[in-house]
Amino acid sequence: MLKEKLLEDLKNCMKEKNIVRKNVIQMVRAAILQVEKDKQVTLDDNQIIDIIAKESKKRKDSLADYEKSGRQDLIN
Repeated sequence: MLKEKLLEDLKNCMKEKNIVRKNVIQMVRAAILQVEKDKQVTLDDNQIIDIIAKESKKRKDSLADYEKSGRQDLIN
């Protein structure tokens, strides 16, 4: 299941000290947990993929806005 894979990847990132990847995985896991708590359900892999796509789209949309406003501090 994807949740277990994400947890395993998170552990590996922490061992390798890969901060960017660790932050991304933590963001995805937090979004998954938030949906599960809000709706009081356990998500399957397809629903988790939908959440990942939604979070990715949010970040891409924000990136364009940050670039337009010249906010380099928020891009990194």
